[in-house]
Amino acid sequence: MAQGGSVVPADSAEIQKVVFALIDAETEKEKEERVRDQLLISLYGIGTKHPQSVLPALLAYRRQQTCTKLQKVMIATTLDSILNHDNVLTAVDEKTAIEIIAAAVDGLNDKDLVMLGSDLLVTVSRQFCIEVMKQMLNLFQPGNLPSVTTFQTFGRIFSANVNDSIPFLSAVLSMLAPLLPEARTDQLKRAIAGAVAQFADAILEYVARENEAPDQSVKVHFFQNDFGVIYEYILLHWLPKMREPELAAFMVHATSCIARVISKEKLQETADRLLGSAVSVVRKHPHESSASEGLAIVLEMLSSNAKSILEPQLDALLDVIFAQACAPADYAKPFAVKSHNEVLRCFAILYLNFPDRIINFLLAKLSPNVVKSTVIKDASDRSVVGALTIVNKLVNQPDVSFSFYLNALLKSLEPIIAPTPPVTLSNNVKQILAQLVLTLADRLYLTVDNSAPLIEFIVRQCSIPATTIPRSPSGLEVVTDEALRAACENVLHLLTTTVHGMETILLPGLFDYLVMWQYTESARTVAKCLVHLNTQRDVFATLAPSGAVKRSPAVVELFTRLFVLSGSAIDQSDGDSLLRLLQLVVGRMAEALKELWEGTITELENFFTMRASNEGGETAWDGQAWEESLLKLLQTSLHDLKNVEPELIHRIAECFTIQIPLYIDFPEDKAFLYRALGTTLEISTDSLVVNKGLDGIFNSVNHSKIVERQACAVAVGKASSAHFDLILSKLDGFTVPDKQGKRSSIFNLFGSAKESKQESVDSERSKSTIVTCYGYAVSGAPRALLLTRIDDIMRSIMPFFVGVKEFAIKHSLCRFTEMLAKALRETNSTLDKRQALMFHMKDFVKSEPPELRSSVRALAVTACAELAQLPPKITMEEVEDALLLFCNSVFPLLPPRHDSSEGADAANAAYLNYEVLWDATIKALSEFMVTVVKVYRNAEATVVLLRNLKPWLESDSDHERYHSLTMLHNVLTSDAVTENVIAPILGMAMGLLAMRSMDPDARCRETALACGKRLASILSNGKSSDQEWIEAGRQSWMKESLSSHAAATSIAGLFYGILEGDQLVKFVRQLYYQGLLERRAVTAAGVAAILQATLKNKWQPLKEQGPDILGGLLFALKTVRDPATKVGIEGCIKAIAEHDTEMVARVLLNQPVPLLPSTAALWRSLGSVASFAPILLQHCLDTLRTTPCYSEVHIHARCASLPILQSLAVLVELFQSSNNTDLLQANFADLAPVLIVITAAMVGAQSSKPPQFAVSSEQTGADSEWKSVYKVVPSRFAVDALKQLLKNANSVVPISFEMIEDPVMYAEGLHVTCKCIFQSAELDAKKVIAGLVPYLNSEIDAQRAAAVAMYSAMLESKKPTDAGQVQEVVNHLATKNSDQALIVRVFCIRGMGSLAQFGPKIVNANADSILRVILAGLEDSADGNMNSAPIEAMKALNKLLPVIDRARIQEDLISISVRLRPSFESESPMIRSMAFSLFGQAATVAENESVRAAFTQEVHDVLVILLLHLNDDNHEVSTATKSVFKLLLPLLKSEALVTALSYPDGIAYSRLLKLISSALGTDFADKIPAYLNHIIGYFRSESPTMRANAVLLAGNLLAQVAAAGQPDTTTSHMAPAVIHLLSDKEPLVRQRAAEALGLIYQKSSHHV
Repeated sequence: MAQGGSVVPADSAEIQKVVFALIDAETEKEKEERVRDQLLISLYGIGTKHPQSVLPALLAYRRQQTCTKLQKVMIATTLDSILNHDNVLTAVDEKTAIEIIAAAVDGLNDKDLVMLGSDLLVTVSRQFCIEVMKQMLNLFQPGNLPSVTTFQTFGRIFSANVNDSIPFLSAVLSMLAPLLPEARTDQLKRAIAGAVAQFADAILEYVARENEAPDQSVKVHFFQNDFGVIYEYILLHWLPKMREPELAAFMVHATSCIARVISKEKLQETADRLLGSAVSVVRKHPHESSASEGLAIVLEMLSSNAKSILEPQLDALLDVIFAQACAPADYAKPFAVKSHNEVLRCFAILYLNFPDRIINFLLAKLSPNVVKSTVIKDASDRSVVGALTIVNKLVNQPDVSFSFYLNALLKSLEPIIAPTPPVTLSNNVKQILAQLVLTLADRLYLTVDNSAPLIEFIVRQCSIPATTIPRSPSGLEVVTDEALRAACENVLHLLTTTVHGMETILLPGLFDYLVMWQYTESARTVAKCLVHLNTQRDVFATLAPSGAVKRSPAVVELFTRLFVLSGSAIDQSDGDSLLRLLQLVVGRMAEALKELWEGTITELENFFTMRASNEGGETAWDGQAWEESLLKLLQTSLHDLKNVEPELIHRIAECFTIQIPLYIDFPEDKAFLYRALGTTLEISTDSLVVNKGLDGIFNSVNHSKIVERQACAVAVGKASSAHFDLILSKLDGFTVPDKQGKRSSIFNLFGSAKESKQESVDSERSKSTIVTCYGYAVSGAPRALLLTRIDDIMRSIMPFFVGVKEFAIKHSLCRFTEMLAKALRETNSTLDKRQALMFHMKDFVKSEPPELRSSVRALAVTACAELAQLPPKITMEEVEDALLLFCNSVFPLLPPRHDSSEGADAANAAYLNYEVLWDATIKALSEFMVTVVKVYRNAEATVVLLRNLKPWLESDSDHERYHSLTMLHNVLTSDAVTENVIAPILGMAMGLLAMRSMDPDARCRETALACGKRLASILSNGKSSDQEWIEAGRQSWMKESLSSHAAATSIAGLFYGILEGDQLVKFVRQLYYQGLLERRAVTAAGVAAILQATLKNKWQPLKEQGPDILGGLLFALKTVRDPATKVGIEGCIKAIAEHDTEMVARVLLNQPVPLLPSTAALWRSLGSVASFAPILLQHCLDTLRTTPCYSEVHIHARCASLPILQSLAVLVELFQSSNNTDLLQANFADLAPVLIVITAAMVGAQSSKPPQFAVSSEQTGADSEWKSVYKVVPSRFAVDALKQLLKNANSVVPISFEMIEDPVMYAEGLHVTCKCIFQSAELDAKKVIAGLVPYLNSEIDAQRAAAVAMYSAMLESKKPTDAGQVQEVVNHLATKNSDQALIVRVFCIRGMGSLAQFGPKIVNANADSILRVILAGLEDSADGNMNSAPIEAMKALNKLLPVIDRARIQEDLISISVRLRPSFESESPMIRSMAFSLFGQAATVAENESVRAAFTQEVHDVLVILLLHLNDDNHEVSTATKSVFKLLLPLLKSEALVTALSYPDGIAYSRLLKLISSALGTDFADKIPAYLNHIIGYFRSESPTMRANAVLLAGNLLAQVAAAGQPDTTTSHMAPAVIHLLSDKEPLVRQRAAEALGLIYQKSSHHV
């Protein structure tokens, strides 16, 4: 250490050299942003550590003539960054600062440097403001204005350092004022105005912080004259000439800011001009926020200092800013919103000074004439919305009362709230008016006297129908009806819940809105408010009595109104509020009902909970249950009132009747009212009330609405139980001809006279209503009374059947017929008109189109089913005629199909309607069939049914088969079906059901099994077990059930188990004559499986039919094309073979290869027979062992022997038999070695020639099949055989078979395959070793390689457990170490390496042989660059090092290390990785002190290589290198390195190098020069990654040298080389070089 040990900065000249180099690297040729960024980062890093050296260096480089503009930009950026770092600026000396300022000022004149120069001046001004201002003032030259950026810089300086810049303000202003006329461009004018505005802000801030100011005597008036001159010039000369919108707005804002610091006299003098200019710009450019903000500033100043000048211009001013206020604000643009808010602020300022003028102006915009005229011109939205928006802001101002103008405002709002005549206003106006109402209420301006129109307006908007289309005036964002309604609902709710005292204003008016038809849609919102208000006071106490001047609705009226509205409450949000209010009304109406309703309301509220949980779900909400619950509650309540307050029942009925007109536009609500009224009339005993109620229903029903027609009929049906004769008299009146021969209309009988044209339009629909009412009246009538009136009813109804074409009438007639038949069936009475009604019903079915369009078909069939049950029975011919008609009409109908595509809402809605019709039609036909069986209960009926169903059971359409099966099942489940009834159809039925049990449609399968279960139950009188049928039905939904043999066998047992004798023969014949030839392949295959099980288990009863059955199977095998069905048929033949082997034993072994599909399948089937498999297996094995592999061997070709190929083909089929697993496992040790050797020999071989007879001139069909032998690939045969062996012997099946056939991957594929063979659970190693010995000396290289590969895999799998067997294998391998084939030698090395698994004892016993083989492998280069032998040797050595005797290996460690070094730099990533790993393993076994010392030196010699490869291009190499480092740590004995390498794997390479370099600098500082000498050689590496890694490592190590204060000769030596890499062709290298320089000189220092 030098004397005193003081630390001084590194040599400035050296740092300057580095700085110059980094700047030199910044050229136009450098296109990579990451390199440029790194150059800046390095300069910044060095500069923050050595600012005294770097700043002068930067300035010195800038002074050079060769400094380019791009480099000047870099210098300026770096200067600004360094000066902004911590306290660097405070440490800069004045001389350097002045030079920096001069450079920055010089940059102001360059367009590319101007902004950087400006930023740099602003930065320096924070510490050297005086020097900066002196330089800046020099820019003011006579007759020459500074640049735009100069003025911007002035303004920024004054804003950044107010205290130091204010002393220069007077000079700046005085020098600027004379130069104003020289400004020619708009941009320059803008810059000057903006700067002066910042000057004004600065002096105002200076004075405002007077206590902190350096000179507290400075006041604003010191500068008023200078500011006044500039202000006046800008106002008079510049502002009027601005045309560009944004520029003009900016000038207005700047001028208004300057006006704040001029004298009051000057302001009053120029007020007119200033205001006029501001207004003009705002009018021309309304969307510029700076213009409106400037106007607001002007208005504030004039209001305080020149109010008298402002008043004369007020009218013109209001017109301008009102037009701006009316312009819609674009909320997507913040500046537009700000501009709008500033305009509103202008009105607020003016209102404080001229309230009368402002209010009168705004109210004039709301006058009736103005509103009407603006509506016509479609400008109402802007004008009215603008006025209301301004009023809303004024009303909402705090500390300012609006009470004085309230009445005038409310009067002006009348043409908008309730215009007379009505005027259509847009939703925009209504929405802002609703906001104003809320504001008035919140400010407590609303009272009982003035609020009614406003509240009614809000309620009216809450009643907007959701379907109304809003107006779309131009310029305004459209407020939809839904949005307006939601907004007004929120307003009403807020008024109720948040505004104090609103209950006195809202009550009792809210009750009036409930019973007004035009406000029906708002009922739930009003009810919600009333329920809330009732928590604060008794709302019913506010109701005016009946004798009052303004009568409120009675409680009964409220009850009936709320009850009807509650019918649809479940479909609305907040619908439960209607229910809660209804409960309150009931408690006030009748005390006797209070307890009932309190107990029931909780149950009804559960509906809302269930609906909320179901919302968005797949299941549609069914509101019918809700309505039925309400009607049941009403009925219970009326029954309770009957004995307590009977008059109340009559009043309720009257109120229901009176309120019918309230629901003219609400058919659903009207329908519910009809049902509620019908329920009430059923209990009412007052005939006058009942008569009026019925008249009300009939007079008001809208026949064009189906829901109203149906509800009308339901109401009539409910009332008919007590008033049947009265209802019949009214209905009969509709059908009595009048004097002109026309039928009386429902309109002119009870209602007002209608025009004949209207009557003719609705006559058909009114007839439908009449007929439907008849049906429900008959259904609800007392039965005894009905029988006395039946003839009169039929006399009135029958004329409606004549010439009917309208769907509605057909629908009603079918429903009437059904209801009538049901009612008469209860009395067991006959019907004289049954035949006529049956005829009409069938005629309706015939007239239906082929498509399903209505429910008439279903209703007609249902009606026929009801008529058929009336006595006496109809004939069987009529039944069959009806069945044929109905089946042909119903089954062809297409089933519903859901459309899941996007935009299919309409299609899905239609789908839902169609699905309902479809289900109803199918159900109707099914019920008709069940009815036929119940009525007749004989075999003839079932024969007729099956005869009509059979075509549909065999249909090609899934839905036709399924629904015919469903109907058959429904028939069979009828109590009328017995054993005698089904006897004639049992055989055929079972065959059909067995076929359908294998149907591709899971629904058909399940239904067929259900039918079979029912038949079994009938035959056993219900004593059979259903569990097997149930399980089969459950499994039928699984896809596997169609392909599962077990499932088919189980199903077959269910069918044939209940059949005997002739029935069984018919069952089998049905299966093989029709089932196997089924058009649906899946069904045919399933039938084959069922037939196979039947033949296997029921052969004795079928034995006499054996030849016929086998003939049918063979015919089917030739005919069928479906593979699965063929397999099933072959299974049937196999089942026969198990009983009669002679019939199938003549199958020939000598078949052409490749085997035909049918032949192969037969082999698999026969191979599963226990007596065949062993014989065939042994025959094939002997052929493979004794037959030569090649029939011919040429120079360029090897032809495989045909017997070999035939045996392999047969073995493939035999191995695939599922029953041969045990056999294959028993012979696995014999089969596997032979097949692996044969497979190796077949690779690359060609096919054999076919037999001589196959190539004769006259070929038969069989002979021509041998021609395919030419196309055979022998290796594929062998691989398939081996693959099937492993697969079916439960061994591991490798994925290496394709590799075996690939010449490149052949060796690896052979190894993997052999290894998988030895992973078999049971394998006789001794037998395998002996079986491979004959092939070790084979003349075929492939067979020797396969034998050695088997030995190697055997050792790797650790299969020989006997030491003697292991020694025998090692001896065999040692003899092949010098084999001429490289692949044989490689497998020898691999086998030796596998000995590591057997432990040290065996390894050390054979150490000499092992090391001899492995060391020879390290030097084996027979395959050139592939290095397969050295690679294998490294792998083997890596395994053996941990187990071999360390004393034995010590003397070879250094030799191994030296031999590994060339592999560190190999081009192969795998070799590099393995070499590094082996090097690390070698380090762990070094124990001898001298060896450890030598090996440690080896580590230091290769340490640089390891560090560089930590960031190798290959990830595996990088990972291996880091692992090696951890193994080397015990030798290096460095705790710092241990810490550095303990970071997680994701750490960046640069960070890791920094940590490792720091550790090396701590523990191995003396070796760093050697490391650096080694590194510099990599600067010329061909790999860009290595060059980049090397220079980065050098930078980190040099940084350690610099930080340690060592002599920097190394740094001086390395720096030029690093600098040279700044010009490398690769961007990564250049980036790392720049980073390295930054690392070096950020820590550079030396001791002196």
